[in-house]
Amino acid sequence: EKVKKTTAILLEETIEELEQKRKAIEEQAKIIQAENDRKSKELEDARQLQLAMLPRELPNVSNLDIAVYMKPATEVGGDYYDFKYNDNGRLIIALGDATGHGMKAGTMVAAIKGLFTAESIDTDIVSFLNKSNSVIREMHLGNLFMAMLMVNIDGNKLSFASAGMPPALIFRNETKIVEEFRLQALPLGGAAN
Repeated sequence: EKVKKTTAILLEETIEELEQKRKAIEEQAKIIQAENDRKSKELEDARQLQLAMLPRELPNVSNLDIAVYMKPATEVGGDYYDFKYNDNGRLIIALGDATGHGMKAGTMVAAIKGLFTAESIDTDIVSFLNKSNSVIREMHLGNLFMAMLMVNIDGNKLSFASAGMPPALIFRNETKIVEEFRLQALPLGGAAN
């Protein structure tokens, strides 16, 4: 009889302990879910901010067909494009890819967007890349870099400058040949101009 009572008491204590552990696990799961929801909202807000930094309208240039498409691999990517255009027919195109994904890459895109927005349409693209490189280095962002290609189209004259981007491809309609132009340079934020 005494063994039965002792076993019943132990079983009751074990059930109470298990119930307390279950409640603690449920509470911990709620806390984790709330934190995940908060982080997901922050990432979505950052994604929306990044998309808002892209041009809303494409330049309407009479002798060019311009189309863009961007789909980040994660909520916040390091891809960037932008345009400057004036009525005299000058168009500057900026294409960039920050290292990594997430908030760090988004920070780099925001920095470049600010620098590009502050520039005049008359900017020299090589000077812009050098200035941007210096500014990014002064920001001390660690191992965060941005490959970037700048294109200047002025009438029927095209020039471009690169900071660590893959080769530029130019299709010559008359000959139906694609030419590859490779410019050797480090990404922005690197040690050299």
